[in-house]
Amino acid sequence: MNKTKYIHIGMPKNLSTTLQRDFFTQHEEILHLGVGVGSNVDYINKEIASACENHFQYSKKYAYNKVKNKISDSFNEQFNKFYNDPNKKACGISLELLSFTFTPDQIDIEDKVERVFDVFGKGTKIILIIREQFKLIESLYKESIKIGYYGTFQEYLEYIYYSRDKNFIFDFNYDYLFDLYSSYFGKENIIVLPIEHYRYQTGELIYNNSNCLLTDVLSKKIGLSSFDANMNHYNKPLSNSELLAMRNLNKINVHGIGNQAYSTGTNFHRLKHYFRNELNIKITDTKLYNDARIKNINIEKSQVNNDPLMEVDFYYPKRIKEYLETLFKESNKEFQKKLDFKLPEQYI
Repeated sequence: MNKTKYIHIGMPKNLSTTLQRDFFTQHEEILHLGVGVGSNVDYINKEIASACENHFQYSKKYAYNKVKNKISDSFNEQFNKFYNDPNKKACGISLELLSFTFTPDQIDIEDKVERVFDVFGKGTKIILIIREQFKLIESLYKESIKIGYYGTFQEYLEYIYYSRDKNFIFDFNYDYLFDLYSSYFGKENIIVLPIEHYRYQTGELIYNNSNCLLTDVLSKKIGLSSFDANMNHYNKPLSNSELLAMRNLNKINVHGIGNQAYSTGTNFHRLKHYFRNELNIKITDTKLYNDARIKNINIEKSQVNNDPLMEVDFYYPKRIKEYLETLFKESNKEFQKKLDFKLPEQYI
């Protein structure tokens, strides 16, 4: 029987949580290692959780080299179970932050791909679900508000524009991302799926009878039987008026990426296994989940106390829009040359 290892690398805001909860962990032929095992943030064990949530994303080389062999041992233990289980055809992880550097404290994607390659090796399928970049930026801005950002969209664009050499914007050059992962795993192992082919403009997934088109294609690409399941919508977005209310609340009740640079940073609660089991720090739940609780309180307040006539706006200053249009169109044209299909019209 053919056995496939996979890494779903994103892009962000592209139904990652839905795939993690309703496909990777539910298909009976997949041994999914995380994230999404049992909850939106958990993995198959503590060691792999620490590897994915910390070492593949944040660890400087000195710290990473100290645990590199232990990480490989943890994954190899699961891979051996996978190879010895006749009912499993695919095994892997889903981690959208392997495709871009969301915050400046993360390591470069070049280092991320090198680390996951050392663990997974050749022949691994890389799943890259892309989205037209302007829509991706807008969706990522909305998500940034949910995790603590309190700047306007124009301030967010200025960060992208002026700090381009330090932020994520070049990670959205899909031709470079494709070449980078191809240089390690091989072009033939990169699965590229434009989300626009599998989702209506209203956001609903496309179904053929009872089968989700996206999971049908994914199943075929990684060698699985057809999968009949309803895909739920997790991590639902706030309305534009709710986003404005939450943005204002974030200035008062600071959390997540609204924290100062010298702070515990973003997604602190996801590092629970790293702190408690690897560093042996007896961190309390109060400390661990402080930012997450502030986030949830701000979301709840914004859903109740918002003015439907007041919304965040998505106006692009001319110079920034022209810069991004040139950047993405050139990248997408090069990307299309590398693929065996044409990208949706809005990419070009």
